[in-house]
Amino acid sequence: MKNQHDKLMNDLQRLLEKQDFKSKDELAKFMDSLTGQEIPSFPKEELDFKEQAKDLVYDSYDLSPTKAKANIEKALKLDPDCIEAYEFLGTMELTAELAGVYYEKGIAIGRRVFGGKYLKEHKGMFWGFHETRPFMRCLLHYSDCLYTMGKIKECVAILEEMIELNPNDNQGVRDQLLLYLIQLGESKKFLKYAKMYNEDFTAFPVFNLALFTFKTEGETDNSNKLLLKALKQNKFVAKKLLSNKPITKLADHYGVGDENEADYYASFAQHIWAETKGAREWLKKHGGKS
Repeated sequence: MKNQHDKLMNDLQRLLEKQDFKSKDELAKFMDSLTGQEIPSFPKEELDFKEQAKDLVYDSYDLSPTKAKANIEKALKLDPDCIEAYEFLGTMELTAELAGVYYEKGIAIGRRVFGGKYLKEHKGMFWGFHETRPFMRCLLHYSDCLYTMGKIKECVAILEEMIELNPNDNQGVRDQLLLYLIQLGESKKFLKYAKMYNEDFTAFPVFNLALFTFKTEGETDNSNKLLLKALKQNKFVAKKLLSNKPITKLADHYGVGDENEADYYASFAQHIWAETKGAREWLKKHGGKS
């Protein structure tokens, strides 16, 4: 579960900060000694207000909504800049409009706290540091809210910011970004990001490139070749894209070329293929089955 993983990572960071390593070898030996061991939790009295606030948020994921909100109120009293608290409040809302308000607050805090000198020193590695992850998650959640509200350009701006902060893109936002750029007709930007991630071995980039080429060139030898390559990469995607049934249930994991991967791609690509004139007919013609 997300809260358990985050708490575990937080406890590990706290544990490491209490050590006084003299070298990388000492750090490596210490990490080896933890293999198979339970990471200890720290008593409340050993934590500062910020850390106590985070623990209250982690605990909230296992509570009823009423008790969880009470926990979050306590957390924000201890630390008004607790981004995790605003992330949690966003996840509790049922509409993009209301959820977005909380994610925006978390983002505003993140831009302030991780701006200036911190940004200069850490830009490009924002997923690599535990403290910046809640901010990055708020950005991702907020981009989804913006897209749901039909604010596609604003959504794209957020996704581009995320890529700038973390080009390794551990959160996988490039997949949606490339699709949304096709939707907006932003050819130059599409080609820029497609080039950045041209070594991605999943089905997403090959299907995106095929769709982009069809939209910009029409049915040509080039677009047909790219589509056939995509269909070979994952045989399940075409059926999902041609279906009028929205995909609402996704597996926790997927493998390259499997049906779970197809579900994941189609969950956000289905409607974009559908609204691209002639794309579904083209897909069906070249081997796709509805």
